[in-house]
Amino acid sequence: MGCKMNIHKFVTESVKETLAKVPGIAGADMSAITVEVPRVRDFGDFATNAAMILSKQLGQSPREIADALSPHLKDIPAIKDISVAGPGFININISDDSWDRALCHILANPETYGNSDQGKNEKINVEFLSANPTGPVHIGHARGAILGDVLARLLAKNGFAVTKEYYINDYGHQVNVLGNSVFWRYQELFGMHDGQNIPEGSYPGEYLVQVAQNIKDKDGDIWLGKTKEEYLPHFREFTVAAMMEIIKKSLRQIGIEFDVFTSEKNLVENNKVTGTIDLMRKKGLVYNGCLPRPLGDTDDDWVPEEQLLFKAKEFGDDADRVVARANGAITYFASDIAYHFDKFERRFKKQVDIWGADHGGYVKRIKAAVGAVTDNKAELDILLCQIVSLEKDGKPFRMSKRAGNFVMIEDVLEEIDADVLRLFMVTKSPDTQMSFDLEKAKEQSKDNPVYYIQYAHARANSVLKKYNEIFGGPFQPAEKIDGYFADAADAEKAVVRMLGDYPSVIETAGRNKTPHTLTKYLEELAGLFHSLWSANGVKLLCEDDKALTDRRMLLVTALKNVIANGLNAIGVKPKESM
Repeated sequence: MGCKMNIHKFVTESVKETLAKVPGIAGADMSAITVEVPRVRDFGDFATNAAMILSKQLGQSPREIADALSPHLKDIPAIKDISVAGPGFININISDDSWDRALCHILANPETYGNSDQGKNEKINVEFLSANPTGPVHIGHARGAILGDVLARLLAKNGFAVTKEYYINDYGHQVNVLGNSVFWRYQELFGMHDGQNIPEGSYPGEYLVQVAQNIKDKDGDIWLGKTKEEYLPHFREFTVAAMMEIIKKSLRQIGIEFDVFTSEKNLVENNKVTGTIDLMRKKGLVYNGCLPRPLGDTDDDWVPEEQLLFKAKEFGDDADRVVARANGAITYFASDIAYHFDKFERRFKKQVDIWGADHGGYVKRIKAAVGAVTDNKAELDILLCQIVSLEKDGKPFRMSKRAGNFVMIEDVLEEIDADVLRLFMVTKSPDTQMSFDLEKAKEQSKDNPVYYIQYAHARANSVLKKYNEIFGGPFQPAEKIDGYFADAADAEKAVVRMLGDYPSVIETAGRNKTPHTLTKYLEELAGLFHSLWSANGVKLLCEDDKALTDRRMLLVTALKNVIANGLNAIGVKPKESM
């Protein structure tokens, strides 16, 4: 085993290797067998579902299988004892010296601890934010943007080859409105109107004035008097490019950089959309037909129109969907199908999209279409992100005059650090509503998870600095640890066990796409450390007993390593002092 042992990985691999050698089990499908940390730690350090998984294959009850497997698992060197609970859960307790080796592994691998090869370097595309390039990034975008970035980091930590992608919706009605809005501001700069009566449906943000000014500085008055057909393409493309630069700048302020930007306009102009529709025709996935009258429609002028429809109902959707209208115009849905198929052609068989919760009704149809057009070879996972309610002192946060009727990320960053924003946005499951009070985010209390986690790291660092002052040099962990866990206080053992859980947390958060579980883990780990600080009989720094202090510095250093590791996985810089 050696000193540098990832306890979770070692136990998982040992259990599966041992089971594969048990007579009567060899050859069984063990892909769904897991070794995980039980919710109630009293049951054991780890638990495996092996008996339940093998029950159907072997035609025996899980309890019978569990009783038969237990003696074989007891032979694994790291295992102290085995017990069977409930219908057939096998609970595993680890030997004291194995916990010493696990602690040694954490100390030796501060940056890579928790990394796994779960993804086997498989390509995965994480597409998130993808806000229309019609304005700056506002706080409503921040939750999905940060969720996507943190998830990408976790997937990379789990061994996937991750690409972070932004899909630019730069084709169609909305960008035409954007171009016309800037042209109106351009006219304002030449005194053609006073800028007071903004045309209905236009974008009102004052940020467009600067874009118009840039066009004026570059081109002068050459666009005045031109027809819409003449000026709109230039204003549309210039403004989209300007908006994307503003968006990228805002995202950099919260630590987000994309690997790829894909343009909807390019997909259309390069015939990717029509090509995908042609492919769907060849596969028999579309047909010319009429949709029924929409429910609740009482318009006497309604008449059925023959359109090109995707056979969505055959693939699990509630209704067939339009990909091209009666006049031949392609739909947004058709562009989305082509976009996902384009990702598939770029060898992304695994795709993750993060959407706002208001797009929930769109999930079935796009998953049906992607499955159909790729012959179910693409795996599309869609996460829906609920809106964030932004408050200050319990009241709605002020709106930005610069941006129109929304709060820009820059407005929020005037109040709090980017790290605080990042960590707060992944404290809860994305499918739950979130109220984010800026003043509470600044609180220095255990009710503020950001402060609570960062304070644990800073506290551990302060202990190590104090050690340096007392003993005249920095603490240096020994290359080998013997006998620490056996002699440790119960409060210390609880921290060590939780430190050993970290790889399981990283794997689960990546596999289930639940970054908030990592934040929850870090908060609980910080709580254990803060409790240890005040625990009776556990004094971390003993000036008259350097040997005992050295042993306890092993724990302090390991905890500092894991909290820093977890914060880095979220994209947050650990604080050395507070």
